[in-house]
Amino acid sequence: MRKTDNSLQKQLRKRAKNLAQAGYSPIPVHGNSSPAEPKKPAVNWRIYQNRIASAAEIKRGFKEKVTALGIVCGRVSKLMVIDFDDVLRYQRFCRHLPQYSETYTVKTKRGFHLYFRTGEKVPSHQFDGGDIKAERSYIIAPPSRIGTFVYRCVKDVIECELTKTDVNQLLKYFHVNALTHAPAGKRIRETKDLNLKRLYRRLAPRIGRNNALYRVAAIARESGIAKADTENQLIKLHAETPSHPGHRYETASERWQEGLRTIESAYGNSGLPNKGRDGLPNSVRERLLKAQRSTIVARLLDIFALAGWETDAYFTLKEAVNLGKEFSLNRKSILQALTGDLSIYDGRHIISRRYVEYLDIKGLNSRKRGRPVELAFQVPSIARLMSVLNVGRSPSDRLRIEDVRSAKLYRMAVHREYIHRLSPRSSLSILAGRVGVNERTIRRYNRALGVTLTACVGRLKLTREALASLPKRGWRAGKNTTSGFWLETADGSRLPAWRHVGARLLRAGDGSANICVRHASVFSLGVELRPAFQFENVSVRQFARLLVLRGEAANDGGLIGRLGNALDAARGRAAALRYERVQLFFDSVERRIADDKVAETISGYLFARDDSGAEVRRPARRGIAYRMLKEYGNGNVYLALRSSYKDVVVSLARHALQAGDAEQGLDLLARTLA
Repeated sequence: MRKTDNSLQKQLRKRAKNLAQAGYSPIPVHGNSSPAEPKKPAVNWRIYQNRIASAAEIKRGFKEKVTALGIVCGRVSKLMVIDFDDVLRYQRFCRHLPQYSETYTVKTKRGFHLYFRTGEKVPSHQFDGGDIKAERSYIIAPPSRIGTFVYRCVKDVIECELTKTDVNQLLKYFHVNALTHAPAGKRIRETKDLNLKRLYRRLAPRIGRNNALYRVAAIARESGIAKADTENQLIKLHAETPSHPGHRYETASERWQEGLRTIESAYGNSGLPNKGRDGLPNSVRERLLKAQRSTIVARLLDIFALAGWETDAYFTLKEAVNLGKEFSLNRKSILQALTGDLSIYDGRHIISRRYVEYLDIKGLNSRKRGRPVELAFQVPSIARLMSVLNVGRSPSDRLRIEDVRSAKLYRMAVHREYIHRLSPRSSLSILAGRVGVNERTIRRYNRALGVTLTACVGRLKLTREALASLPKRGWRAGKNTTSGFWLETADGSRLPAWRHVGARLLRAGDGSANICVRHASVFSLGVELRPAFQFENVSVRQFARLLVLRGEAANDGGLIGRLGNALDAARGRAAALRYERVQLFFDSVERRIADDKVAETISGYLFARDDSGAEVRRPARRGIAYRMLKEYGNGNVYLALRSSYKDVVVSLARHALQAGDAEQGLDLLARTLA
């Protein structure tokens, strides 16, 4: 027994020296030398909260009877330890936050110690099932012996480095007070030289004029800047900033009024910018609603934000189902969003996942025994959503809990906030496309919400010069119809705006006749009543440009129509080229697909044809591939691999056509189809 004690003393002394050299503050602990207080330090350990013991102090401290070693936590050792006294609590932590479970781990008598390195000042806390050891505390470290139990390392890896954000996330998980820090807008409020113009110039080319104005105005409001000062700095700049080449023509007064409405909306919407977790960007909502023709995934992502779930936190299917019940989202919808057809966009998982292994009652499941693995999901960050859905950053309209109770209420809320924020000048088809419904449904939404519509009509006096811009009636055209524009006489009569009809009016000496053209209507909500009609003066050049864009000048579908048809045809032909199809067999799965432990495969997906001929898509995982081969037959399953070069070229061609550069856009499309 004496030799065993001497051997333990040498181990403790050597371990303490190594810890001191590594930057930890070791202290001797009584252990078995004091059965009444085995975890009490054998020295005055408070002095070692500020400095590390020297080699001589370590030699004197670890006497023959000492059988345990302690490490002082806190800033002196840059160490924070999570002490789990409950094994089930530790297992739950590994399932929910597996990114923090891969750190140096010690098996204790009742649970586990997880070591983390951080330079933050973290106060020690207690939580249900354990403690957080940091400032003014210490822990027992290997190879300490207390009674018959020996502390041992069960996961010998480098300690996980924690930033301030990581520490806050861990503290919030254990429902203890997070580190005190300034709110997101604090730094901006304290900045005396906040330059709103410079911020607007930087954001406008990236997210658009209106979105940039709204975001800068919201920042100014949060910074305590008066609305009048914001208008003085931004309105003129907003009116002078050129719009997108494909945007409709706007007069200076229209831009001025548009800017005033946007700033008014930013100052009136107290929910933006979001405090706490960022809400779901409008661009993400619109992409999901249009692409999936379903609100399930968008509602689930908004529910995460409303429930206060932190980004990158892991959760199980059961937790998601329980959360969905609180917001009237049933289990079937949750399964569709997490594991069904709605969970994948363009071959990638919208909500990423990974397989997490349970731990058995004795500690780490090194032999893969115990309960089977479970699929854990991760709350997606805004950056990940924008990457997967290929959208840019945009403002986030704050929704209420009542807005996510059903698909109809959700679409109405997205439509309502858009109208309230911008009072847009748009068409019904564009508004319907934003939320994935038809124009008839948008009309019902407008009636239910009390949206005010102002029809905008452009007027041009009928003269010899203007007559030349009117189209000739072709043999395929209707006799009494000119869609979107007409001739109006002095008595209010409306006539088709054909060139021969206008010539007849001029020959009759009707000098008060006007050419009228229908512009996009203005939709408003929560503002003063607007007139039913709003007349605007247009020039001959503007009117001719509108006819060319609409295709009325040549009766051939118009420039935009021809380019749109060409782009649609090219997209259909290029869709098959964006993915390369690889046939799978049982002996080729291991070579083609990565291991199941990979979080997700972003380069493609698995697909097969069922008995009805419908295509079945699944994530590109090795285990799923084997199951599909058993179900659909060897060689009847395919792996679709993304062709990144062609995908980029098609995207560039789309932007070129939308910008009006038809020659470059069609040339790029020709390259992809060659």
